[in-house]
Amino acid sequence: MANKPRITLGLPDHPRCRAMIDGKVGVEGYELDIDPNFVSSGERHYKFLHGQWDVGECSAASLLRAIEKGQELLAIPVFFERGPRQRNIYHCEGKLKHPSELKGKKFGCFRYGATAVVWARGYLLDAHDIKTTDMQWFVSGREVFIGHELPVKVERIDPPPPFGQEKLQLSKMLSEGELHGAVVPGDSGYLGLFGGGETPPMMAAYPGVKPLFEDNEEIVRYTKQTGINPIMHVLSIRREIVDRYPDFPGKLTRAFMESRDAAAPYMDGEEIAGYAKERDVLGEDPYAYIMGKNEKRSLAALNRYQIEQGLMRTTLPMDDLFVGHA
Repeated sequence: MANKPRITLGLPDHPRCRAMIDGKVGVEGYELDIDPNFVSSGERHYKFLHGQWDVGECSAASLLRAIEKGQELLAIPVFFERGPRQRNIYHCEGKLKHPSELKGKKFGCFRYGATAVVWARGYLLDAHDIKTTDMQWFVSGREVFIGHELPVKVERIDPPPPFGQEKLQLSKMLSEGELHGAVVPGDSGYLGLFGGGETPPMMAAYPGVKPLFEDNEEIVRYTKQTGINPIMHVLSIRREIVDRYPDFPGKLTRAFMESRDAAAPYMDGEEIAGYAKERDVLGEDPYAYIMGKNEKRSLAALNRYQIEQGLMRTTLPMDDLFVGHA
């Protein structure tokens, strides 16, 4: 009997992945070699884009940029992290009365090209008419992948702090008035819609630092009105694997659906209730792992935002980038 093809994967230690990580769900005819070293998301995406695995979770914005620049990658409609990014935008209480005051000011982020930052800038553009070029930029962390010259001058820390340790520098600078606003990696899904999570207490390590947008009803209204529910992380696969094993992407997508459906034992009651509330409020399951109208609209917006922000130059045909529709 021939050996099964071995596929290497770099995945997050996420409840919707755990059944696969634990070996309870597999892909018939294939051996899955899942990297047991769970690192920060930024480091994981960096490793995938630098060739470490056949399949990997990747920042959606970085993946689109890498494909535009010629990397032979495709996407699979498995979205681990989604949710509005308004709560990722922080300020220091009492120093900013309205978002329009950010124009001409110094704005910080953990990576200029990070997906959360791209989405947050896109929100400021669409909802508040604040262009990327309207602000001065400060970056505290290490970039994952940027393929073009930027339209703005960016001040950076050199050397940057390790992956996952970029937030506190921004919190300190906000509190001390060196920055007027900042975008940090934040809580996704139901926490992005309704609040809570680990990020606000972490950012509050320095006095007065809090989210600029906290109105639950307004965040939900904006998400439903625009039909844009930001996709943060997406599963990606090397084109050579698809060419060699054309049945694999569809089988892999179905395996992730099985793993998603087996996630409850890996979640606490609050998570289960939060995801149910998110689904009910939105009127759809954002983790259905499909390329529906909202998914296409959201990714097209991400592409548009990156062009405005100088991170991309072309509009990519989304349908041609995705494989593995179940």
